[in-house]
Amino acid sequence: MTAWLWRRFAKRRNDRGAAMVEVVMVAPLLVALAAGIAELGFVVHDAQTAVATSQAAARVASSAGTSRLADYDALATAAGALRDISPADIEFVVIFEPQTDGSIPSACLSSSVTGTCNRYEAADLTLSAGAFTSSTSCDPGSPDAAWCPVGRQPALNGDPGWLGVHVQVTHRSFAPFMSDRSIGDTTIMQIEPRYSP
Repeated sequence: MTAWLWRRFAKRRNDRGAAMVEVVMVAPLLVALAAGIAELGFVVHDAQTAVATSQAAARVASSAGTSRLADYDALATAAGALRDISPADIEFVVIFEPQTDGSIPSACLSSSVTGTCNRYEAADLTLSAGAFTSSTSCDPGSPDAAWCPVGRQPALNGDPGWLGVHVQVTHRSFAPFMSDRSIGDTTIMQIEPRYSP
């Protein structure tokens, strides 16, 4: 009877040891899988934030039309929509006149282009309205001088003109096996004409 109990006890100890080895082998894979799923969730969140920001800013800028503070209002809207993104991870915002195929001119991704676009850095999202001046035209030192809102072409008849907003942010990966990525979104809208009696 004692030998039988001893064999049974020894078998249970061996099973426990095998289970421990299996846990040690599988645990890193489960942790990596959980980290990958969480990372994907954060990437999707940042992408949706970029989409919502470009849409909201484009809506504000297009409805402002030729208002002197159209870009300021759009940037204030973008700043609110990007509140979940660290300022260090906001790459830039571009307000631009789309090309005929609806795309952003490639030069606008690196700097403002006269008559085409205004490119804003993260620090520009906190500018006051006074930085854009209260005059009816854009001063050469104004942040929106390259493509001044008062010169945009809305009209009551015909093509009212188009306006685009591009938002670019950086997603910082927390998982060691993933890399940081740049996420951008562009929204194009018609500039809304204003009726003046």
